Amino acid sequence: MSDQQVYQKVVNILAKQIFLGKLKPESKLPTEKKLSEEMKVDRTSLRVGLKQLESMKVLSIRQGDGIYVKDYLKNAGLDFLGFTFQQFESDSDKLDVDSYIMDEIWEFWIMFFPPVLELAIKRGSTRDFKSVADLIALEEKCIMDKNKLIDVAIRLQDKIAEIVNNTIVLLLFNSCRPLRKKIIKMLVHTMDATGLKNLIDAEKAFLQKAISGSDAEIAEGVNALRAQYESYRTQMRKLMSSSIERGAS
Repeated sequence: MSDQQVYQKVVNILAKQIFLGKLKPESKLPTEKKLSEEMKVDRTSLRVGLKQLESMKVLSIRQGDGIYVKDYLKNAGLDFLGFTFQQFESDSDKLDVDSYIMDEIWEFWIMFFPPVLELAIKRGSTRDFKSVADLIALEEKCIMDKNKLIDVAIRLQDKIAEIVNNTIVLLLFNSCRPLRKKIIKMLVHTMDATGLKNLIDAEKAFLQKAISGSDAEIAEGVNALRAQYESYRTQMRKLMSSSIERGAS
């Protein structure tokens, strides 16, 4: 195992524990000696991993005192969120986060994506719209293969960010790609073929209207799409509520 893999193991383990609340804010970690023994890593690699987590603002290394967990909700950025989701994607672990966080992910997407889509429509060329239409058509062909559908949906989102051509938007899309993939997985795996077909038909109708429509019509289409996302969020809440009730019984 390379030095990079060793210190990455430290980062992966502690980042997940912090994100999932297993390590509480202001809690003190064991000594470096004990951590290295528990994780079966050398002290040098451990320190590199701890420094990386400190740079993400989820740990505070206090010389002569110890290592403390920081409240990531108050200190960390999208780099920590994106990194954490990336680990769940690369590992075989189930993303076992609580329903409140999943609901907040949906809330974020509803606030974030429709305005980006609106800007893309206003900035896009005919060639751009053709590329988007081709990807939507490919989504339709992949309805029965949900893994391929997820990949195409990510490509469609990336294309929209590319059309917007704003540095901050592009970096945000890159940073939260694992989170976006999780959102799409949640959507795709909770819908049947009919529901997915209706969603793709709505995308096609929106694109056709947006290309030929006025600014007011584009805004109307974006609001309709936002309302559709809200309806899926409501469905997810019902599913999560049922899951919580089953767990409590």
